[in-house]
Amino acid sequence: MFIHSNNKALAFLALQSLFNSVIASCGPPGFHLTLKPDLAPEGYNLHGTVRITDSFTANETIAVLPNTIAWIRTAQYGANDIIATDDEGTIPLVMQDVAVGPFGQPTRSCIAQRATSGSLSLSFTASPVVVNASALPGPLFDIRNGTGGLTGSMWALVPVPDPMSTTEYNMTVSWDISKSQAAAFTWADGRGPHSHSLIGPITDLLQTFFIVGDVDSLPAISSPEQGAFGIPSFLETLLDYSTSFWADGSGQPYRVFIRVNEEQWTSIGAPGAGGTALLRSFTVGYNAAAAIRAGQLRTLWAHEMTHNWTPWVGGSSTEQSRYNEGSAEYWSLRLLWRAGMLTSQEYLDEMNTRAYNYYTNSAVNMSDSAAQEVAWQIRDAQRIPYGRGMLHLTNIDAQVRAATNGTQSLDGLAQEFVRECRATAGCGAETWFPILREALGQDAVDEWERVTTGWPLIKPEDGSLGPCFNVVRNGTSPTLWVWEAKEGVDISSEECLI
Repeated sequence: MFIHSNNKALAFLALQSLFNSVIASCGPPGFHLTLKPDLAPEGYNLHGTVRITDSFTANETIAVLPNTIAWIRTAQYGANDIIATDDEGTIPLVMQDVAVGPFGQPTRSCIAQRATSGSLSLSFTASPVVVNASALPGPLFDIRNGTGGLTGSMWALVPVPDPMSTTEYNMTVSWDISKSQAAAFTWADGRGPHSHSLIGPITDLLQTFFIVGDVDSLPAISSPEQGAFGIPSFLETLLDYSTSFWADGSGQPYRVFIRVNEEQWTSIGAPGAGGTALLRSFTVGYNAAAAIRAGQLRTLWAHEMTHNWTPWVGGSSTEQSRYNEGSAEYWSLRLLWRAGMLTSQEYLDEMNTRAYNYYTNSAVNMSDSAAQEVAWQIRDAQRIPYGRGMLHLTNIDAQVRAATNGTQSLDGLAQEFVRECRATAGCGAETWFPILREALGQDAVDEWERVTTGWPLIKPEDGSLGPCFNVVRNGTSPTLWVWEAKEGVDISSEECLI
């Protein structure tokens, strides 16, 4: 199932004549993906073909695919699993693994043993992962069985040329499906055989989710009707507020994908519930045994949506997780509060819940790197970057406000970071640290590095939730700090909103 925003939905491009004209057009090289599901009762598979209208020399890497994404298994094609052909026939391939590839992930490269002639075609077949129901689930990138279909991320499925390149491609995504089936990915959806075209860097295709088969959707695919239960309106309100705050004028669609998680426990503590974000979309997983509260679901969705504006993709996965997860926690709650979607009391409760969860976490003194190493074996370690990153950002906000007599805040730093990251494919510490240093000096960068070690225990600073709340110690074993309303203050007043 998926949910999309009506206001920003793209038109469905299903005309074969348009598909042919795109292939024949001049300009950027072409990257044309066709996917065909095989939903036989004995086992589901997804067949894919990529046609690239570009040339490659002998011993050049023609495509890459991460072996894992944040420790989550991808399709992991071997040398015999990808068939490469061109105008001269079959192209022998050599597979080469590198420990740290694009986006910091372990990656397998497909290297052509001769120069290509004409268009290059890559054919492959992916099978859904075999799930260990007793394991901790990780991010929802992998390819999974659904009820009458398949879902996953293009990142875990499709071999592509260098994803760190800024080269723009003429891309098409075609679904070879029956008239009764439907398919969707982040940028478009449709029923029956159809294609969608776009122009952009390969990451615009790569970092998207998909679903195909017997798909339910809200609103229905190709239907203009408004969705039920108010869920699209909640997402639309938050999306509109967030895009304004982050000066995101893309006007692109936004889709939510929903899958079944066979795992029994997740990082948020509800059986089988969790989420993962990519470009303009996220996937939520749930388990039939889940007993997740509506409010918990709303803040989960807000967290995942906020990942659209947590752009740290350079450096190690540890660095990425610390900034991106902490920022998604911080900004999702702060913007829900500012948008009037959380009351001040609800915001205080949400922040204190996260502070409590951090300070009572058995892994609280682990360094970021140590926690990351065992994140998918130890649930508590999985949560460290969320709480630590959020608490540190509240302190940075308080420091900037104090240094500027309240005229500036973390808003400006984070917005500048997002703005600069839009112009680069490898944004990370080399962009964030100069922004932090300019605002607060070298001490702020040194403090960032100290917080990474997990010691000393981070404490919220005075003013970290604004002028209406005090920081109080609420426990000694373990040490626990929370926020409370100042005596006699009406926290619902506008003066308390920061």
